[in-house]
Amino acid sequence: MKKIISIALALITVFALASCGNKIDIPDGFQLASNKVNDYYFFVPTNWTVDMSTGVSSAYFSETDKTNVSMASYKLSEAMSADAYWEKTKSEYTTLFTEMSEPEVKTTALDSVEAKQYTFTGKAGTHALKIMQIFCPKGDTMYVFTYTATPEKFEEHHEKVALIISNFRFM
Repeated sequence: MKKIISIALALITVFALASCGNKIDIPDGFQLASNKVNDYYFFVPTNWTVDMSTGVSSAYFSETDKTNVSMASYKLSEAMSADAYWEKTKSEYTTLFTEMSEPEVKTTALDSVEAKQYTFTGKAGTHALKIMQIFCPKGDTMYVFTYTATPEKFEEHHEKVALIISNFRFM
C-alpha cells in the first residue's frame, strides 16, 4: 500500500511540475493578445477586443472607438538600432500619411530591454491620427509596439496603454 501511495505522490509531483512551465501569469484586468507563434506575451485590457486576423497581435477599444494597439516582430537581415529602424519606417510613412509631424522621441524599454519611442501625428486620407511606436531591437529581431488613436482620444487611453507596455513580457 505504501508503494502505491508513493508512486501516486511521485506522479502527482511530476505532473504538477510539468504543468508549471505552461502557466501564463495574466495580470488582473487583462487578457492575452498574443499566441504560441509569438516569442512574447502581449496583454491588453479585458474590455478591449483582441484581433489576430491580420497575423499581428492587436486589439481595439470598441466598435465606435477604434483606438488600437498592436505588437509585431520582424527578423532583421542585419543588426539595426531603433533609430535606424525609425528612419527606414519613416520613409514608408511619408507615402501613407500627409501632414506628418516630426516625432517626439524618448528612450524607453520593453520588458527591461532598451527601446525608443516615437510619437507623431499625420493624416490618412481625411482622418487625423496620433501614433506612438516603440522600436525595441533584441538579438536579430525588431519588436514594434504601435498605439494609434485620433488626437482627441489619444490621452483618454494613454494610461491603459502605459499599463499594456509595462505588462509586456518576452518569453
